[in-house]
Formats: sequence, structure tokens, C-alpha cells
Amino acid sequence: MTTDLAIAVEIDSTRDAASEQPVVTVYTAGTACVQCALTEKVLAELGIPFVECDITRDENLAARAYVMGDLGYTRAPVVVVDEHDHWSGFQPGELKRVAAHLRSRP
Repeated sequence: MTTDLAIAVEIDSTRDAASEQPVVTVYTAGTACVQCALTEKVLAELGIPFVECDITRDENLAARAYVMGDLGYTRAPVVVVDEHDHWSGFQPGELKRVAAHLRSRP
């Protein structure tokens, strides 16, 4: 049996096969979430690979449990770079920081 945390870690460990860059996971509250849409727009503009997981969908209950239970967030979006680097809300400064870090990697 797979645990909620294992499912979420599997999602977060997705990698862009072409570049081997870590892929950021954006947990969203669906298409009506303005901050979620802005976060995804800025990620795309900055060239940061990401996957989106709509935690309002029934099939993503495990991801919702991870975001709310394990990470403790109650508002979307939740951006997870890795197990130690994550935040909630639209935070352009954090997105730029991640983009700069990814650009500095060999």
C-alpha cells in the first residue's frame, strides 16, 4: 500500500528527462485560483519546468493530504521545489530565486 507521503514524494521527484533539472510541483486549487494561475505563468516565463497537481480533484486526495497534513499549508498554490524548499501563495521573489538557482547549476 502506498502512503500519501510516498505519492507526493513521487510527484515531487519528477525530472525533466531532457535537461535532468528537477521539476517544481505546483499544488493548485483548480483553474479558478488566480494566484495559482499567476504562479504557473511566472514559472513558464522564467523557464522553470513544473508539473501541476489540482488538489481539489478527488483523484488527488493523497496529494491534498500531503499538502495540508504533512506540509501544513491551507492555501494555494503550494510550490514544492524539494522536501526542504516549499511555500504557499503567489511569491514572485521565491520563483525568481529558484530560477536563478537552476540557472547557476552546471
